[in-house]
Amino acid sequence: MGCSSTSLKSPSADDPDMSSQNNLTTPDGLAFPAMGSQQRISVGSQGARNKVQLTPGHSLMDWIRLSNSGKDLTGVGGRKLEVSTEELQKHNTEKDCWIALRGKVYNVSAYMDFHPGGIPEMMRGAGKDATSLFDEIHKWVNAESMLEKCLVGRLKVENTLLKKALLNSPKQDTVQNGGFLAPATAAVQSPRFDWFQSGQTVSVVVFTKWPHITTDMVEVSLQGRALYMILRVKSSIYTVHINLEKDVNEEYNLLVSSDSGKVELVLGKSQPDVQWSCIGKHADGHNTYLAQKDWAPVYRDCTVESVMSVTRDTNLYTLSLPRGVRMCVPIGRHVHVRHNVQGMDVARSYTAVLPSLSPDAQDPRQQQGTTFYLMVKIYTQGTLTPWIGALKPGDVLPVSSFDGDFTWRDHQHCGTLVMFAAGTGFTPMVRLIYTALIEDTTRERTMKLLFFNKTLEDILWKEQLDSLALANKRFSYVNCLSEPHSDWSGLQGRVTKEMVQDFLPSTSNTESMLIAVCGPSPFTKSVIQFCKDLGYEDSVHGFEG
Repeated sequence: MGCSSTSLKSPSADDPDMSSQNNLTTPDGLAFPAMGSQQRISVGSQGARNKVQLTPGHSLMDWIRLSNSGKDLTGVGGRKLEVSTEELQKHNTEKDCWIALRGKVYNVSAYMDFHPGGIPEMMRGAGKDATSLFDEIHKWVNAESMLEKCLVGRLKVENTLLKKALLNSPKQDTVQNGGFLAPATAAVQSPRFDWFQSGQTVSVVVFTKWPHITTDMVEVSLQGRALYMILRVKSSIYTVHINLEKDVNEEYNLLVSSDSGKVELVLGKSQPDVQWSCIGKHADGHNTYLAQKDWAPVYRDCTVESVMSVTRDTNLYTLSLPRGVRMCVPIGRHVHVRHNVQGMDVARSYTAVLPSLSPDAQDPRQQQGTTFYLMVKIYTQGTLTPWIGALKPGDVLPVSSFDGDFTWRDHQHCGTLVMFAAGTGFTPMVRLIYTALIEDTTRERTMKLLFFNKTLEDILWKEQLDSLALANKRFSYVNCLSEPHSDWSGLQGRVTKEMVQDFLPSTSNTESMLIAVCGPSPFTKSVIQFCKDLGYEDSVHGFEG
């Protein structure tokens, strides 16, 4: 999310500035997924996952080199086997570790020392189907590409319970409940799809029955006759995928009724007054309703419109979506950027930001869903960001549909917004500050930001923050530097419980407070724990994916 990697090593000239205040930094790409990526922070009752210090020679680039070395990492001579669950269970040690992901079995013995979460984390999935465990942390990672050279074969799955039930039921031809042993349960009510037409238009309608749906929860892609819609309903995703019967105009209108939960996409007929006999052919995934954790993000090729330097090693990228695609990234949500590095797909996550904190500098195309902005720190020794850093206007990069679970609606009641950010952990705060201070006028709020960086020159948008604080009595911010110049008189060093306690307002009404935290995973984990210890557990949100 703009803060892609950290590790427990001393900082060097190549270390990211955002985490050097904690002396917990390593160049981008030392871990996969990046150890400081906010997609690896579990917020709530459990806090962040433990991270380990990777030994030299075990970075992501080292793993890519090993994968491409020609060495047999499968342990079975490169043969593709059909692996039974019984066989899988035998390989459950550090030296002989197999796991199953999405029906494929991998020998991850060679990868153990490369895993940023450490060997104990890997062992949680040893000898079993680890798909659910994997998806809890980083379902957006292309494990198939990362572990391609470790592939043993496919997992052979037998419904042993069903087979036993059939064998033990000689008097019955079938098993009750359609062959399922568990009692029948009420199905989750799916949104309902429909369509209708007039002489001039065709409307695709989805009745979500969710009164909180908004236009930014709906993504649309219209490429010729191919229509693809993604609707985020509560914590699930409903998909519309149709090859339309006839041609339509490129322009369309999206209408959302928050009262009824009705979503309507109005398409203009290329041939007015010509009646359609049907909406078209249903394509793959049409009318599916999946839990968000089970849904894989869709990637699209976005075009770089402009690149603007923010600091010596951080750029602001203006990106345009393909023609016919509409995606408004909600506040606090992130996208994944993907690139193939020496035959391996590598992805990083970045929170969508604004072009500026000034109302006069906003881009109306963001609200139209055709353009978005990313703030990216470039690590010269990184795996992915050197490629991003070399991008210029006109270049293309694959970007996913948005991800994340933060919803501003759940926090609109807050009267106090307190933010703790480290380095590019500032990116989620950009939209938070602008929304709470300028856009959302439902109530007045006081806002304060404690911003951790390495040096004064590393502070993102310092001039804009200074101007905002001067112009708005309700907003204030304090800088804390880990390597300040000799004339620096402000806060310095690592984040401490005392810093957090001093910065938090003394109030008993924590229900009206939102504490937002983002930075390297050790930073975020520490601040969240400090807040819990101080009695603010119900008010804190750590940005994650």
